[in-house]
Amino acid sequence: MTTPIFKVTRIRTLVCAAVLVVLMLAPGSAFSLLITGAGDAALTGALVQNFDGEAADTYFTSQTFLIGVDGFTVTPVAAELHIDDQFCASFGTSGNCLDTMNNAGQANDDFDVVFTGIGVTAFGFALNALDVDWTVQTFDASNNLLGTYVISSQSPGLTGFDRRGYFGATEASWVQSFTVRSAGNDRALIDDFSYVVVPEPDVAMLLGLGLLTLAGTRIRDLQPRPPARSDHDEN
Repeated sequence: MTTPIFKVTRIRTLVCAAVLVVLMLAPGSAFSLLITGAGDAALTGALVQNFDGEAADTYFTSQTFLIGVDGFTVTPVAAELHIDDQFCASFGTSGNCLDTMNNAGQANDDFDVVFTGIGVTAFGFALNALDVDWTVQTFDASNNLLGTYVISSQSPGLTGFDRRGYFGATEASWVQSFTVRSAGNDRALIDDFSYVVVPEPDVAMLLGLGLLTLAGTRIRDLQPRPPARSDHDEN
C-alpha cells in the first residue's frame, strides 16, 4: 500500500516537472538576438521559402507565401513589389527572389511582413544589393514592439555582386510581424526566407498545463477531510 508521504513526494515531483515544461515553452524566454547567418542555432528546423514556386516577373500589392499552412504575407506600404528571376543568381542565390522594385521601375523598400498562425520563434533571410540603411522592427501578436534593428548599407564597403548579407532575429516573445523602413529608395533582393513556426496549439505546453491540473487534483484528494457527523454527535 502506498504511504501518504510517498504520495505527496510523487505529486511534488509531478508539479515541479509540469512547471518546468510550462516555463521552458512559454513565450518570454529572456533573450533577444540578432541573427547574421542561415546556420544560426535559432533557425534550427526552420521552413525556408525560396520563392522558386512563384511566377517570375509578377508584381503584387500584397501576397502570402506558404509552405503547407505556414508562411507570411508581404505588403508594401505603397505601390508594388515583385518576384525576380534575373539577378538572384548573380548575388549568390538561385532561382527566384523577392525584389523591392515596383511596376514603374522604382525602388520600393518600405513593406510589412505578417506571419500566419500564432507567430514564429525566429526568422531570417538573405539580403543582397542593399545600398541604404534599413530599420526593422519586430512585433508580437498584440502589436507590442519587441526589437528594433538597423541594417547598414552594404556599400561602399562591398561593391557589385559582392553586396551580400543576412538578417534575422529571435525575440523574448513570439514574433507575429515585422516592418521594414528605408532611409531612402533602394532596390534590394530577399531570398531563402527562413522562419521557425510556433506549433498551434503547443502540444508540449498543453501537456505541462495538464500535469499541473492533475497534480492539483491529487493534492486535494490527499487533504484530510473532517469526519462525517452522525446522529450521536448531535446528542
